[in-house]
Amino acid sequence: MDIDLNNVLLSLSIALDLAESSSVCDMGIVENHTNVNYSKHEFIYHSQKTAYIALEIAKDLQLSEHRKKILYVSSLLHDIGAASFLSSSHSSNKFMYKHCVDGSKVLKDFPFFPEVSKIVLFHHENYDGSGCLKLKGENIPLESQIIRLSDLLELIFSPNKPISSQKDYLINYVNNITPKIIAPKVAKSFLKCAKKDYFWLNLKNSFSFNFVLDSISPNLNVNMDLKKFESIAYIFSNIIDSKSVFTAKHSKNISELAYNTAKYLNYSEEKCLKMKIAGLLHDIGKLAIPTKILDKRASLTEEEFYLMKSHVYYTKVILNRINNIEDIAAWASNHHEKLNGKGYVMGYTAKDLDEESRILAVCDIYQALTEERPYKKAFSNEKAFSIINEMGNNNLICKNAINSFKHSIGLNDNI
Repeated sequence: MDIDLNNVLLSLSIALDLAESSSVCDMGIVENHTNVNYSKHEFIYHSQKTAYIALEIAKDLQLSEHRKKILYVSSLLHDIGAASFLSSSHSSNKFMYKHCVDGSKVLKDFPFFPEVSKIVLFHHENYDGSGCLKLKGENIPLESQIIRLSDLLELIFSPNKPISSQKDYLINYVNNITPKIIAPKVAKSFLKCAKKDYFWLNLKNSFSFNFVLDSISPNLNVNMDLKKFESIAYIFSNIIDSKSVFTAKHSKNISELAYNTAKYLNYSEEKCLKMKIAGLLHDIGKLAIPTKILDKRASLTEEEFYLMKSHVYYTKVILNRINNIEDIAAWASNHHEKLNGKGYVMGYTAKDLDEESRILAVCDIYQALTEERPYKKAFSNEKAFSIINEMGNNNLICKNAINSFKHSIGLNDNI
């Protein structure tokens, strides 16, 4: 089974953008050295547009194809450390430092392009050494220097404003922050790009930006098997679960429950692994939900609950973009559907829900009931199964899936 790495990265970069968009507006982050206000940015295609700018600069700098690949991957994942930090209220300086360090740590487990971890670590360094890690000049990896400028440009540029005024402003802006913030040779290459109308039109083009990026992005030529994809799923499950203090191991636990139930049912090893991955990624859409809603102790308002329900939609949107995992995407995004059609977000009924989707739904309900949440204490097994059994009797979830799940954790049908 081949899964295209580029396809995975583009999809997961959207998840990271959703995470920043959902939470950074509440933090009031203004970077000290550049006065860029993160709270005013929408983060739509932020990672991909940062990658586009970086690749245009790299083309002028005549970077090798291998270095372009490293730059491209690093650009798409440069803010991976921010997604798990957005729930905290900290100073701008601490945010800049910690999301670089955390991102680098996370990417040490990334199974491809080991250089990416170091590049992400230093992507907020300033050329004069005044950045958060105090690296200076040519000691900063060139790829990090390129992302530093590309990130700033993407944050400042707005596709909703006229190009002409923004173009002049950004050219002056880059001249003013060079060489304090930006390396002179990187700034020089950007200024060459800035003379070309297509560069700005591409940045403004949001309705078909995937074609823009595809036209310039290097061919990673990496197809991964399920085990490699699982390792990436683990990275993102950590990010998902760290979004709320109440879900520290939620996705990992569900992945194990789903895997063990699949083993009990004598699924093939490949399908068991797919069930585990579906468990790891079933809540990736929660990256789009503000932490203040995830951690709210009081009852959600109607609008807040509607927003909470949308996490399943975003799980579907993100995972459906990845080739050759259609079954994983379906199982992961069906975990709030009900047999009677009263679930969300598709309103599926029993005829639409396969056994795997039904099992994952039971695993999710059990895990949610037996872990602490902002509005309740963790329930005992006995109380959890009294609720689960009632849901089965009311045709909300599948009785056969409930019984298979019980047997997989060493219980009998009667509990």
